[in-house]
Amino acid sequence: MDNREAFLVIRNLNKQYPGVKALDDVSLSMEAGEVMALLGENGAGKSTLVKVLSGAISRDSGEIRLFGRDLPMDNTPLAARAFGIAIIYQELSLLSQLTVAENIYLAHEPTWGGKMIDYRKMHALAREQLMKLEAGHINTRRKVEELTLPERQLVEIAKALAVDCQVIIMDEPTTSLTWEETDHLFRVVRRLKERNVAVIYISHRMDEVFRIADTVSVMRDGKLINKVKADETDSASVVEMMTGKLLQHKDRNAADCKVRYDDDEVVLDVRNASNGQKIRDVSFKVYRHEVLGFAGLVGAQRTELARAIFGADRLIRGEVVFEGRPIRNSTPRDSIRNRIGYLSENRKEEGLNLGMSLEENVVLIDMAKVSSHGYLSRRRIRGAYERFRDSTRIKGQAAQMVGSLSGGNQQKTAIAKWLHSDCRLLIFDEPTRGIDVAAKAEIYGIIRRFADEELAAVIISSDVRELADVCDRVLVMSRGEIVQEIPSSAVTQENILTGIVQKGGHLNHG
Repeated sequence: MDNREAFLVIRNLNKQYPGVKALDDVSLSMEAGEVMALLGENGAGKSTLVKVLSGAISRDSGEIRLFGRDLPMDNTPLAARAFGIAIIYQELSLLSQLTVAENIYLAHEPTWGGKMIDYRKMHALAREQLMKLEAGHINTRRKVEELTLPERQLVEIAKALAVDCQVIIMDEPTTSLTWEETDHLFRVVRRLKERNVAVIYISHRMDEVFRIADTVSVMRDGKLINKVKADETDSASVVEMMTGKLLQHKDRNAADCKVRYDDDEVVLDVRNASNGQKIRDVSFKVYRHEVLGFAGLVGAQRTELARAIFGADRLIRGEVVFEGRPIRNSTPRDSIRNRIGYLSENRKEEGLNLGMSLEENVVLIDMAKVSSHGYLSRRRIRGAYERFRDSTRIKGQAAQMVGSLSGGNQQKTAIAKWLHSDCRLLIFDEPTRGIDVAAKAEIYGIIRRFADEELAAVIISSDVRELADVCDRVLVMSRGEIVQEIPSSAVTQENILTGIVQKGGHLNHG
């Protein structure tokens, strides 16, 4: 097959939900061996499109053809894999209690005479699939629960290749990977390309898109806005297609900095904090109206430090002084009483109750405000929601289940919950992970306003540009220690990246 032959064709695809047209006459084609980045804001229709392709949901109308064959209207995930289309979700779909080989050949195991599973052959075939992905180090007899996340991703890809899938969809595959692990994944994608496998790559990280993609397709409001060659566009143009407007990044100007780095302006003073494990004698200060950033590689212990300060994990030594008063945050409840909040990086499990409504989530931390004589007041709950809906620009109805929202709106709901609790200092852990470009800009504005109107904010982020755009000052962590401070006048992407690489250790520290 010629490597440039168009072989996946989507024509006039439509999907309607009550009140929302998720896919609006989408037409698209791909060539064998093409790596196509699929971009768009949360709610743009990306997820609906790939779910239709992978059989997770059915389409209302339209045509999907692969190798000249029509994908049936009553598509299912199993049928889609047999047809040649597989999806690798952020939350991997492997069975953790089964071995690597059993997962790769699940539902199509090699057998003896069609009756007994031929385990020796299954392991041999599984090893062959892994070798194709430079993953021969993975023992096919190990249980999946024993594997690292990057290893599990490779098993998912091997599983797709085992049934000869020719289109593989990757949904935010690098969210939890180190740079070295990301580089390995990109080598795997290039190997797939060499095998004429087409890859649909969904990511919110522009630098990744331009490193790996041949083409970029942009969706907005359920429509395909454009498909362009990656080497004929740039991030500014892509953002304009995604949002309908140019996203401006404000240049840093030291004269605009409102923070006074004086001892009498210190809001939070952490002294010699240790957790008895990897965090060792960490000291730092946060100043009034400051947005302080924490940079570092995966495993630098930034989240662990934040959780210990907040009381979610144990701090065995050190002192925390807040507004000039020593405090002991033995539990999160202590921190909330001291008016310190922590927005977890895991919003779905630790930041929100997905089975409750938006308005219920917003008031979850402080229900006393919306109670009268010991009873919750629906009127007060609705009023609190409407107040923070407007200030954070949440798109959703008060009674809507928060689990049905896009990632950006879920995150804004989690932030609103802390704003309702009247916290004065708020720690944002990976505040825009998995969120589209436009929602990121809105959340950056919320963080900045919070620091200006309350006391201060702290951001933990793996996104160097995010830290450079939002933070007044950045601390670089490595292996549980602060190894560099980047002052306000020197906060740039280049300086942060240099600090992470040179001061934060080698990339494979994880």
